[in-house]
Amino acid sequence: MADFKTHLYGAAAASGLAALGVYSLGWTTTTQTQLLFVYGVAGGVLPDIDAPKSTPIRGFFGLLGVALAFAMTFPFAGRYPLNGLALIWLLVFVTVRFGLFALFVRYTIHRGIWHSGLAAIAVGLGGVVISHQVLGRTAWESWLAGAFVTLGYLTHLILDELASVNLLGKRIKRSLGTALKPFSLAYPGASLAMLLAILGLAALTPPLTPVLAVAHHYGLTPPDLSLGLRVAEDWFTLDLYRLLGGRPRGSLPTTDAGHGTGG
Repeated sequence: MADFKTHLYGAAAASGLAALGVYSLGWTTTTQTQLLFVYGVAGGVLPDIDAPKSTPIRGFFGLLGVALAFAMTFPFAGRYPLNGLALIWLLVFVTVRFGLFALFVRYTIHRGIWHSGLAAIAVGLGGVVISHQVLGRTAWESWLAGAFVTLGYLTHLILDELASVNLLGKRIKRSLGTALKPFSLAYPGASLAMLLAILGLAALTPPLTPVLAVAHHYGLTPPDLSLGLRVAEDWFTLDLYRLLGGRPRGSLPTTDAGHGTGG
């Protein structure tokens, strides 16, 4: 198993190259490119949330506790005194950071379902939903965000598999195949739960129209999608001339009107 620094550097390298790639294509602004890099690095440390003593899981539940504490305290602002609000905040934080954390650790196994292709898809869709529904980003930005989270996640799993092979000693560890697997046969219930989570998250994602429109722009879509995507191009248009300083061959449909402006 690769250590935390290896995963961090590996995710940073993969996300950095991918971020520069999408920027060079004119798909993102400078700020959006930097955010995508952060998403990729975050995805690169997420798989180890199933390790009870790992840094990512403690940090994840700490941040989750803070976010939920504020979210559940704000509605009571003005109705209760400051000490009452502080008590609500503290109760929510402790419940999440220690209560949910303990339950999560109890019912998860390291190198279980969180080290699988299903998990990579789930966290990617989660990134799309959070970016669009919570942060108010456009559909195009949100799908890119999810793609980068998945990229970082898969980078982590690949590094774990590579660490299972000792080329110098010419031996293979028993952990080979436990990180990069499509799903967990050893825990079918967890695999089913992850699949249901994927279906639920997919229902909350924004339309794929801008993604398909971009694919059509580069000639990557089947002919039968052309008519619908020509209409989509009227709705999702980004003038690359403003981004690249040069006249593009045509408009690239990457920004959906009416939902966020990105940054």
